[in-house]
Amino acid sequence: MGLLLTLLAFVIAIGLLILVHESGHFWVARAMGVQVLRFSIGFGKPLLRWQRSPEDTEYVLAAIPLGGYVKMLGEQDGSTLPPAQRARAYDQLPPARRFLIALAGPAANFVLAVVAYAGVAIIGIPGLAPVVGTVAPHGLGQRAQLVPGDRILAVNGHAVSTWEDLRMDLLAAAVGSERLQLRIRSPDGRLESRELSLQKLPPDSVGPDFMEKVMGLGPYLPPVVGAVQADSPAAMAGLQPGDRILAVDGRPVYSWQDLARRIESYPHQRLLLRLERKGVTQVRAVTTEYVLDAKGQPQGRIGIVMAPLPADLIVRKERGPLAAMAYGARQTFRMSVLTVEMLGQMISGRVSPSNISGPIGIAEAAGQSFAAGLAPYLAFLALISISLGVLNLLPIPILDGGHLVFCAVEMATGRPLPAAVVQKAQMIGIVLLLMLMSFAFYNDILRLLKP
Repeated sequence: MGLLLTLLAFVIAIGLLILVHESGHFWVARAMGVQVLRFSIGFGKPLLRWQRSPEDTEYVLAAIPLGGYVKMLGEQDGSTLPPAQRARAYDQLPPARRFLIALAGPAANFVLAVVAYAGVAIIGIPGLAPVVGTVAPHGLGQRAQLVPGDRILAVNGHAVSTWEDLRMDLLAAAVGSERLQLRIRSPDGRLESRELSLQKLPPDSVGPDFMEKVMGLGPYLPPVVGAVQADSPAAMAGLQPGDRILAVDGRPVYSWQDLARRIESYPHQRLLLRLERKGVTQVRAVTTEYVLDAKGQPQGRIGIVMAPLPADLIVRKERGPLAAMAYGARQTFRMSVLTVEMLGQMISGRVSPSNISGPIGIAEAAGQSFAAGLAPYLAFLALISISLGVLNLLPIPILDGGHLVFCAVEMATGRPLPAAVVQKAQMIGIVLLLMLMSFAFYNDILRLLKP
């Protein structure tokens, strides 16, 4: 079922993104008076096709769902067409109009991202409050003197509502190699500022695990027991749901992650847990079990489950339609800028290219977000749509960005590039695109092979 769900989520996402992208080209081409011969979702052998009449557009669903295209009359050489058809040929249009047709596909992807993010804002995604729970030694968070219990209020003046907001702000600052000004509320209620430099980070710093490995920060999850497994060490020690663990062997515990790390570090050992139960402090002795983790390393376990988060640590903000559209536009612009900056930093070697994902990685993310609910899936669609829009705007022949460059050159010089030059440039573009796809597949395979 997990595999089927992943495939379904991937097919829906890719199909929708291609449909929206190609629809942008299709409708603007029609508006410019160009005859569209075929509108295809996918490449290769047609599985389904429909055409109202021989003079109308043929709509095709093809076998390979990793792209699509709009075939227009006269894309290669409209000058050889009969005069009646020549007026509806693509290459007979002025370059400014062809520029708009090429631009329409990526623009449609950005519009989809705005609408998807607006949907997220209307539904609202519950998020963790930006309260620090763990501060790893030697991480940048420790260097900024952050401590468990600090609530991050703003990053460089930008208000932070959730832990995900904090992660994205810090990631964007890392890509831009900025100095950070953090506004925080300390555990005792004082408002303070912290400074942090994200300059000169290693190329492999920016990635999905940036918060844990580079910042050394984890969100606050209270060390409160939610359930106790039957016949477990915790049950034999008399632990109960609602117990708040205060210390392990005399060392204070600040968060659930802190508690889990302490217990896992002592396989088959006797520990003293100081806890609070209904306002009364108690001490319980527990002997951990000896188990092996996924990597075959020994770790301790006592058989407890974390309690549900209290309401003050869950942030859910819902917006009305107008506010949601404004949020969608801001978020789309922000993520587009971050995507372009990351691409630039990859080219300069300041960000690791291992962040590039191929179809396998995209499919995994699609399945995970789909299983999490509508709002997370919409956020995923928005992010992928932005990535597709930015990718297609790159000045690579065969992509929309390459066509934009050709049209811009023609507008500047007053004449089109020679056909031989365009053909050679497109061959180079195909090679570059194949190299990029191969590298993305390589990254996907490496992720799958990681233990």
